[in-house]
Amino acid sequence: MKNRRKARELTLQILYQMDIREVPAEEILRVVLSRYRFRPEVEEFSCKLIRGTCCFLRWLDDIIKSYAKNWTLDRMAIIDRNILRFSIYELLFLEKIPPAVTINEAVEIAKRYGTLDSGKFVNGILDKIRKERGSDSTLKWSYLSQKLRNPILASFIKLKKTRKAWLVGGFIRNSLLGKKSRDIDIILDDSGFELVERFAREYGKSPICLDNELRRVVLSGGYQLDFTLKKSSTLESDLKRRDFTIDALALSLDSNSLSNPHLCLIDTKNGLEDLLNGKIALVTDEALDEDPLRLLKAFRLKSQLGFEIEDNLLNMIVEKHQSIDEVAKERIREEICLILSSSRSGDHLTHPAAKKLLERILGTPIYPENLRYLEKILTFETELFSSLKSKLIEHLRRKVGGEARLEVIKIISLTSPFSPSKRIVEKVTKALKLGRKETKLIQKVTNLLPLLKESIGKPLNSPEVSVFLSKGKEETVETCLAAIASKPGDTGYLHLCAKIIATFFKRQALILHPPKLVSGDELIKLLGIQPGPKISTILEKIHQAQIAGKIQQRQEAIKLAYQIVNNKE
Repeated sequence: MKNRRKARELTLQILYQMDIREVPAEEILRVVLSRYRFRPEVEEFSCKLIRGTCCFLRWLDDIIKSYAKNWTLDRMAIIDRNILRFSIYELLFLEKIPPAVTINEAVEIAKRYGTLDSGKFVNGILDKIRKERGSDSTLKWSYLSQKLRNPILASFIKLKKTRKAWLVGGFIRNSLLGKKSRDIDIILDDSGFELVERFAREYGKSPICLDNELRRVVLSGGYQLDFTLKKSSTLESDLKRRDFTIDALALSLDSNSLSNPHLCLIDTKNGLEDLLNGKIALVTDEALDEDPLRLLKAFRLKSQLGFEIEDNLLNMIVEKHQSIDEVAKERIREEICLILSSSRSGDHLTHPAAKKLLERILGTPIYPENLRYLEKILTFETELFSSLKSKLIEHLRRKVGGEARLEVIKIISLTSPFSPSKRIVEKVTKALKLGRKETKLIQKVTNLLPLLKESIGKPLNSPEVSVFLSKGKEETVETCLAAIASKPGDTGYLHLCAKIIATFFKRQALILHPPKLVSGDELIKLLGIQPGPKISTILEKIHQAQIAGKIQQRQEAIKLAYQIVNNKE
């Protein structure tokens, strides 16, 4: 420990002289080592600190500036500045040294050679850096480093050559949280998108023009790259125009930055601190005015990350909720469906600010408590649904139109009481600009709910249940789930719907593709009746009897048809 202390003090001496004399540290080091003799351990460790610090001096100074709030490097005491320089290098690069040792040593040296406040000043900055960027940080720096070795990024860097570009936003955020991300946002310091066009051609693609300042390239494997042009004279000014602090992190797309993200990451608005604290906060109060969709995005991030929205932002969402009217319905639908893709979306929509915003969007009251109950059922923790888990998951993952069935049933649960009116359905489908297939599903579930009511208290082979299953077909599942969600805590209703869903999966082939026991033409000949709606009614009743298990043979179907015609059924 004494050797290491001596080495750090020697490092401070060399860096101090470099600073005040403006002479290269290597030259000063050579002179000092020629005049004085040090133990090999002292010389070796000091040389490592000095050369490492000088190699990354620009980035180390950038880190100091970002963490020393209200201090410029010039105003900072020379002793403090240089202790911070080599201590940050040690903290971020010499992982075998415990962070606590690095900080304690720096503080003791600051107390000895600095001012009365130097120890406290150095400790505060180093401890914050340790928590956010150090080897014992809860942020996943090694995972980010792994993800930055992405061949797509490598090919772009090779193509751009010396032109400046920065990786920003969700890719960095998610990687630091250990989450996969295929959405890559890049800021270009360029006058146009010629580079983006060349990059897209490398993959046999063409950029999608989303607006004058945004191009998107979609690649195989689900990767989506959004390129924007730098709008301001400095990157920092551009980052201040972003939405949330956790999305205002940036990394220069050059080999040094990508190799050392913990050192080179640009964080001008406490994004790393908010990542650590699980907080969603605005970069500036004007961020919501620039794009009102951010009102909704705050809840999407909450649902995806499990973070808390800061009180100031919640208050602003309430205050500015009407401005969501300015946003295209397609963009709103995309955000809402992303929220609903979370397994606990109901929990994230219970806050009054979320309710106020969603009710403004949809034009109708919402029921997050119903959605929460549905999602609790879909955790499959109850014995009733645990046996249905695999089949329900498979069913709800299937797409209807552009959305998964799960998101559609969640929309129904969120917006509909037990007997939603056609007016509510029309409002919701128009507000979200849902496609024809999604709208048709919601309308069908709404129409089926009264039939399900008639099944309450009836046995599973009753005509009422058979009618519901024959008319419900695949939407039997969605209707039952919507009904369960509308009656939280009603165990009798829960048992009935669970049994009906189980019956649907058990008899699915019979319900969706029943064997044809008798045709309509045959019935016309056998019964001597004219073609018309009555034939369809008879065939439907035969199908319902098949579902109930009452008939299986052709003769049984014909007998039932005679009974129906003679009003004996």
